[in-house]
Amino acid sequence: MNEQKKKPVIGIGTTSIVLIFVMLCMLTFSVLSLATAQADLRLSRKSAQRTTEYYEAENRANDILFTVIDCMNTHLPDRSGEAPENTAAGFYSAIRQELDGKNGITFTDDTHLEYVVSLADEQILCVSLELSYEGFSDGRHYRIIAWNTDSTHEWNNETPLPVL
Repeated sequence: MNEQKKKPVIGIGTTSIVLIFVMLCMLTFSVLSLATAQADLRLSRKSAQRTTEYYEAENRANDILFTVIDCMNTHLPDRSGEAPENTAAGFYSAIRQELDGKNGITFTDDTHLEYVVSLADEQILCVSLELSYEGFSDGRHYRIIAWNTDSTHEWNNETPLPVL
């Protein structure tokens, strides 16, 4: 009888090639995971910085709003009905005289004022208020017309974009 030695179907060389391929795949996926994690970290830091800048600007805008409210309260009639200014025109005139130009406040007319707070390099927080001597339905003597961010960057539609 002739005994033939059985050779393995998969040799050592084939196993080594599969092992090297699996290791290269794992290395590629780990590098891609690291790159994605770094990009996510940069994005998170940028988002946190943007949020911090926005809330700092909002705090400055609220401080200016409280200045306007305090000014209005000093010129409104007290509970006894006596006021430094007995008319609405006197009230608006006194407020305008005290606040115009202070903290960047500008009056568009007697009852409307606006101010701007710097937010970032190319953004601002714009606030617009309406004042009322008699008061609004909610009992306050001011109404916020606008409280929004705006860009100071001029967009040029002729600017080319690098594509590949």
